[in-house]
Amino acid sequence: MIRHRLLWASVIAVGLAVAASGQESKPTFEVASVRRATPGETGGRIQFLPGGRFLAQNVAIQFVIEQVYGVRDFQIIAEPKWRAIIADGRENRYYLEGRGPEGATRQQLQDMVKTLLAERFGLKLRVEQRPLPVYALVVAERGVKGAQPRVGNPGGIALIAPGWIEGKRVAPSQIAQVLSRYVDRPVADLTKLDQFLEFTLTFTPPDLAAGGVGPSDPGCPEGFRTMAERLGRKLETLTCPSIFTAVEEQLGLKLQPQAAPLDVLVIDEIHPPTEN
Repeated sequence: MIRHRLLWASVIAVGLAVAASGQESKPTFEVASVRRATPGETGGRIQFLPGGRFLAQNVAIQFVIEQVYGVRDFQIIAEPKWRAIIADGRENRYYLEGRGPEGATRQQLQDMVKTLLAERFGLKLRVEQRPLPVYALVVAERGVKGAQPRVGNPGGIALIAPGWIEGKRVAPSQIAQVLSRYVDRPVADLTKLDQFLEFTLTFTPPDLAAGGVGPSDPGCPEGFRTMAERLGRKLETLTCPSIFTAVEEQLGLKLQPQAAPLDVLVIDEIHPPTEN
């Protein structure tokens, strides 16, 4: 579940990047360790920490790849023998830890993890474009809402609560990236809008849609009441339809299913790691 975030933060798109062969050196952790997790251990997380630290606890290698390359599971292509190594499973989780320079950025830490995967797991991969199912983000028939001239610096998106997103001076491409988290395929910005948008988007989170929501606020999650009171908003002005309906009614945009070429990671080789 997404934690409440009340501070505005710019959404930075993470592209697929495989280190070029012409680079003089690859970013590497000063100290790193890899070991298998105890079979059947529960929980797991990845952290990019201050002080140049990276920590992966009880996670499958596929999840590590997704986090450092900025992809989702359907963007990883692998033969069954390689898939068996990276996929989640009772005896297929690991602890990875690395320490880089004190002031290392998140991107630098991600690059160091890529090197660690190559050195300790023998990971070899390449980027290709393949046609995959997507949702195209387009302007709805009645027109976009909350559009502003695209001048000055962009703003950001705040994840107020699960199913409650607000944006100030946000480019459509940023909206597409965030919406991808809540639907079953990536969202591609095809709006052709050269404008910023300001909006409040409220919808029933997919994980609650099947099981119903709280009785106090029909259609919206229980937590909306607390957040509305904290932010001084009127709860009765918020509605929580499906995300598809919400995008069209509240943003004046639309999610249309179609196929489009997307970057994918093709795994050519990977092996069980050398541990320490």
